[in-house]
Amino acid sequence: MSNAKTTRFTIELTAELANAVAKAAGANKITVEEAIGECVSQSFETALRHRVLIQRQNDVDEALRELARLVGRLSAGSSEPRENICRYRSADAE
Repeated sequence: MSNAKTTRFTIELTAELANAVAKAAGANKITVEEAIGECVSQSFETALRHRVLIQRQNDVDEALRELARLVGRLSAGSSEPRENICRYRSADAE
């Protein structure tokens, strides 16, 4: 890609889709090129947000697996003192 602010691409649309894009562009008082650019931009934004949400879901899944392993260790009678497992202490324990 060049360092220019814009780059021209050529795309092929079905006649029906081209008419719909032209109609939408006219209704929004923008050019067809601007409408297509907005569509591409919004599509990338949606894809990015989806990727972030999937990553967060994977992080939550991993945290739940770790929690399940911890519960398993505790219920199996772990030799590790419970005080060493939880970093939180009650106020009256100090």
